[in-house]
Amino acid sequence: MTSDRRFERDLPDLLAELAPRARPEYRDDIVRQTAHMRQRPAWMFPERWLPVSVITTRAFAAQPIRLRVVGLVALLLLALAVGLVVVAGSQRHVPAPFGPAANGLVAYEAGGDIFTADPVSGVAKAVVTGWQTDLRPIFSRDGTHVVFERREAGSLPSRLLVARSDGSGLVVVTPEPVSGNPDYYGGATATYSFSPDGTEIVLWSRADAGGELWIVQADGSGMRRVDVPMTVVEASYRPPDGAELIVTGSTNGGANSVYAVDAKTGAQRTIVAPESGVGVGYVRVSPDGSRLAYVSSVDPDSGPSSYRVHVIGVDGRGDVKLPMPAGATFQDAPAWSNDGTRLAITRGYAEHNEDMALAVIPADGSGVGVESAHGLTGCCDTNLQWSPDDTSILVTPEDLEGTMTQQLLLDPSTGASVPAPWTASNPPAWQRTVR
Repeated sequence: MTSDRRFERDLPDLLAELAPRARPEYRDDIVRQTAHMRQRPAWMFPERWLPVSVITTRAFAAQPIRLRVVGLVALLLLALAVGLVVVAGSQRHVPAPFGPAANGLVAYEAGGDIFTADPVSGVAKAVVTGWQTDLRPIFSRDGTHVVFERREAGSLPSRLLVARSDGSGLVVVTPEPVSGNPDYYGGATATYSFSPDGTEIVLWSRADAGGELWIVQADGSGMRRVDVPMTVVEASYRPPDGAELIVTGSTNGGANSVYAVDAKTGAQRTIVAPESGVGVGYVRVSPDGSRLAYVSSVDPDSGPSSYRVHVIGVDGRGDVKLPMPAGATFQDAPAWSNDGTRLAITRGYAEHNEDMALAVIPADGSGVGVESAHGLTGCCDTNLQWSPDDTSILVTPEDLEGTMTQQLLLDPSTGASVPAPWTASNPPAWQRTVR
């Protein structure tokens, strides 16, 4: 018998020996041990309460994110970020209308044209030119626009124009010529100024019948007269919203009083009603609109000048006469610092204007302040204007004849001064910018 036939014969027996037994010998022992034990509850089996899709999720693993998709998403995010930066950079930021700000350009008139100059370097350029005489520029509170007076015949009457700070976008805002009085206070006080939001201009117009009060739209869309029963001497908006005008005026030829006038209705209330024979003028509103600085006088032509600077609340309460040092005879021409804590003033030490100095004094009347050298100015109506950051005072002096002399930059902490790096024939205006 060959080996192959022997294998075929023995194969069934071999397979039977290798196959497991139908019932293990230990089966009965396991059944006896577990018969008395409780079965596990159904909730312990996940397949009883979880969807099959959850159990089998791992069988369908997420496809890996392609690098191309990652790159595309990154590019989109980068483009979005760049777009946001461009949009933010293209939006022009402007300073708050009141309070300290950064120093911008100085606008002034020279030779009948409007110039702007860097107050540090003195580098200047003409922004409005022409054959007409343009003068007395005033910046809007946000520094974006300037209003100025234009005389076409070399004298009054004149028109008001508004332009962007660079001289572009010129608009005539008073369609008809209006009268004005550039010689009031020696030419040191402008007769117009912007509202806090820059949309309007208050204009005091000197007509034959007396001072008139006008509201002019800064975009040139029109102007309207505010009817008040007085001859207006000066006017300005009251911060912060400009809903009221602070107006100085007189009735029936009497002494000047100070009023708060509703800019829309003309309704008025009295803030300062001087005693008989006492004049009131040079009224300036504090940056927060809560107080006024004003000057009172008793017939300054009958002896030593008697001007006094007062500070009073806009409700007419808390009138404080600011102190003077020994030997001083009068104080005049107040100008508020942007933070509202100090006033720059002119101070006299002789009859009338023979011996003048400039001073920076606490607005609460707690001291006589810091004084400049004597002789910087010869007139009490010298124009004083704080730089937007309150680190300097722009001085437009006048001599005894009322002629403007070289402008100065005064240090308010020391009283020291240096000549301004430009020459102007009228008081300049200082632009406010973002810090």
